[in-house]
Amino acid sequence: MRDDSGRLGGEEATVGSNVRAGMTLGRPMEAATVAAPLAVPWRRRVTGLLRPLFAVAGVGMLALLVRKVGPHELGSVLLGAAPWLPWVVLLEVGRQGMDALATRASYGASAERVPLRVLARAQLIGTAVSSMAPAGRAAAEATKAALLSPHMGGGTAAAAAATSQAASLAAGGLISFPCAAASFLLTGWSVFTLAMLGHGVVLVLASTGVRACMRARGPCAWLAKRSRRWAQLTEQFRETACHGPLLPKSPVLAFLGSRTLQVAQYAVLTHAVGIDTSVVQALFSQGLYLCALAVGSLVPGQVGVSDGAFALAAGVLDTTAARAMSVALLGHLVQLVFVLAGALTPLVWRMPGAARPASPSPACR
Repeated sequence: MRDDSGRLGGEEATVGSNVRAGMTLGRPMEAATVAAPLAVPWRRRVTGLLRPLFAVAGVGMLALLVRKVGPHELGSVLLGAAPWLPWVVLLEVGRQGMDALATRASYGASAERVPLRVLARAQLIGTAVSSMAPAGRAAAEATKAALLSPHMGGGTAAAAAATSQAASLAAGGLISFPCAAASFLLTGWSVFTLAMLGHGVVLVLASTGVRACMRARGPCAWLAKRSRRWAQLTEQFRETACHGPLLPKSPVLAFLGSRTLQVAQYAVLTHAVGIDTSVVQALFSQGLYLCALAVGSLVPGQVGVSDGAFALAAGVLDTTAARAMSVALLGHLVQLVFVLAGALTPLVWRMPGAARPASPSPACR
């Protein structure tokens, strides 16, 4: 009896281990989540503590700016600009479409496995994450990868998310150069011009570095040695990353289209608040926003940071601080609309589970 029960227990243990192994290979994203250590890394703990402080600081800065420029003047400017907001929202819908197109292009041949409705849902949720999470764009791409991975596998989804992040960095860097040129026309070699120029150089170099690291053997081999369940995923990740040029053309062009629509948004916003708008001023406003986005990455929605940047640049835009600051406030309002839409999407738009492919093929870019 003892031998039979021992044998039975051993067989049950073997079956259980096989089932767990099957789950690991069949659902890599879930297995990684289950296997993740319970201890929270110290960097994440520090970020979790600093983010509420930065949020309070941003709101406090915004309150001080409103008090300084005058709430009555600010309110009248915002009310006068309200009729233009539907056009800004429409342009934002176009931006979201271009961002989704960039994500789809990052998946290469594997994109055919993703239904458009699933991609649209992931884009809405990712937008809310991008606006509120630290390192918003990277967090948004990771969220979209988690939502889309059931359709092509964890390794391909992770590589596509990293490719999309690199393409976003490249597009932000490339659009910064005409913004810096516009700043030079308005201010010469000022702090604004140097900041936009440096921002563009740093983002392009960062984009190239991300893609180079994705292709390198060392990091993937190191990760594969540390965990057997990650070995297959890292192999798929690197195979997908090694296809195509160092800077993927299609995702970069899609993100550049998104940034171009954002320039149009700032043209509408500056005109709405009563600023004599030109292409140069719209590009300067876009560059100002991108620099504020980089500085205030830990502040949710860059509240207070972008407002202060526009208030400081009121002289460059040849307007009052109240009108310049209204551009940033209206941008926050449009952003809030899409944050709420993305936050409500998981509650009101549910998707049936998708069968995960057994061995996803690498995406070709």
